[in-house]
Amino acid sequence: MLTYESLVTLLLSGAEQTGLNIQFSQEQLDPHSMTRTFTLTCLPSGVREPRLNVPFATLSFTWDSALTALSVLGSDALCDMYHAPKEHCIHHDDGCAYEAMLDLNVVYDIPLSEEQRLNLAGIPVLARSVQALTAPLSRTKLPLDIDVQIQFTSSYQAFVGQVSGRQQWTLDSHLHDEDELREEMNALSQELRLTLNALAEFSPPSDEDFEDFDFDEFMLDESSEDLLDLQTYLRPPAA
Repeated sequence: MLTYESLVTLLLSGAEQTGLNIQFSQEQLDPHSMTRTFTLTCLPSGVREPRLNVPFATLSFTWDSALTALSVLGSDALCDMYHAPKEHCIHHDDGCAYEAMLDLNVVYDIPLSEEQRLNLAGIPVLARSVQALTAPLSRTKLPLDIDVQIQFTSSYQAFVGQVSGRQQWTLDSHLHDEDELREEMNALSQELRLTLNALAEFSPPSDEDFEDFDFDEFMLDESSEDLLDLQTYLRPPAA
C-alpha cells in the first residue's frame, strides 16, 4: 500500500501537470489520534488571488492512523505483533480485516451577486443550472450536490448566504498501485480545473429561460485557457 507522502506527492504533481491553479495547501496532524488532514485550495485559471466574486474549490481528505500503520508496516507485520510467527493467521486466508479506503472531498464555493442573494424564489433554478453546467465535466456525468445557506437578519429579512457544490472521489485499489493512483490524481485535477473555470464564467438563467438553458455556452475553450504557472504556494514537506 502507498504511503500518505506518496499520495500527496502524486496529487500535487497531477495538479501542476494539468494546470490547476493552486492557491495554497495545508497539512494538520491530530496529536491524540495521529490523524492527518490535507487541504488544497484552488482558484480558476489566471486568477492570482481570491476575490469575493470568484469561485474557489477546496479539496480535502483525512488519513487515519490505521492507514499509516498499513502503509508503513504492511498487514503481515501488523498481524505478527499479535501471534507467533508460525501460528496460522486467518488474514492469510481472508485478507486484511481493515478495508483501506479514502474519500477525497471537493467543495466548490459559488459566489452570488447582491440581486441573486435576495432572490429566494430563484434558488431551485440556481441549483439546477449549476448542476447542468458541471455534470458534463465530470467523468461520472453526475451533478454536484448543491448546498444553499439561508440567513435571516434581526429585521426578519431573508437572503441567500453561502452556496456550494460538493462531490466525493473514493480511492480503494488506487492506494496500492502508483501508476493507477497517478492517473486518478491527474483526472481529478483536470476535472477540478475545468469545473472551476466553468463556474468562473457562469451566470444563472432566469426562471423563464431555464428550459432553454445551454451549458455549452458557459464552458471555456480549453485551447484558449490561460495556463500560466501561478503556483505561489509552498509544497508541504511530505511531498
